[in-house]
Amino acid sequence: MKKHNLTIFLITGLLIILGACDSMISEVDVPDSEPKLVVTAFLSSDDDSVSVSVYKSRPLYVSSQGWDLSFPPVNNATVTLSDGLNSVVIPFNPYSGTYRAPSSAIQVTAGKSYSLIVTTPDGYNASSACTIPDGTAPDVEITGIDTINQYGNISIKVSLRFRDLPGTGNFYRIAAGTMYGNEYAYDKYFNEMGFERGEPYVSDKNKDGEYFTFKTWEIYEADSPDNILYVSLLLTDESYFNYHRSTGSRFGSDDFFAEPTPVYTNINGGLGVFAGVKGQITEINLGNFR
Repeated sequence: MKKHNLTIFLITGLLIILGACDSMISEVDVPDSEPKLVVTAFLSSDDDSVSVSVYKSRPLYVSSQGWDLSFPPVNNATVTLSDGLNSVVIPFNPYSGTYRAPSSAIQVTAGKSYSLIVTTPDGYNASSACTIPDGTAPDVEITGIDTINQYGNISIKVSLRFRDLPGTGNFYRIAAGTMYGNEYAYDKYFNEMGFERGEPYVSDKNKDGEYFTFKTWEIYEADSPDNILYVSLLLTDESYFNYHRSTGSRFGSDDFFAEPTPVYTNINGGLGVFAGVKGQITEINLGNFR
């Protein structure tokens, strides 16, 4: 008897739900959306220049010209970088499409805080602040090399690790790859391999003082004719970590119904990120480990 009553209840509830779907909403009022300044700058005491990119976002439901998805840079902004005592207005560089100045224009020092203010003639105003991480990036060590021979093509996968620095609140960005190009240094480019195991952006939350382990994807001899693996390890601030983790989380999901992930920003009055980093690039001769 109870089972019969439960069936009647479920059928009645289903009819109520279906009945509620009878009327469709045909028009929805969408609030107006205004463009925002999109500011991106990564400040480092290791770089020989300071670079700031400034764009404007495209409002919702604004059509573009055909398949043109480009966002032209804002070239008439006033971009001011300050350490609290000294400040410099960074000029626009039409060749790079960014605001660029040599590091001699303002000294960028580890452990110091900086502010960034961007204004435009049409009334846009964005600002942010960051602190350059202090300390030295940990040493990276090779823990193993797997050699793969498939149909006569020999490749390797490199396992490596580094140990978290003492103290909590550390954030890291690691990348491994090779250099390609000719013998001139300015014509060489970093070819990032990516990791089969390990995340490129990590924090020491719940891992204070522990090792972070990684394994690269396959590296073929043609990828590294000089037999050198280059590993870049950066100490970053939390904003750098949060921004890249949020942009990376948009990809790699097989769930079609997954909710959109908001992209992190620390730009007041706009979008983007202003963050501090400090690191080093280590050259590892793979021939010493074969």
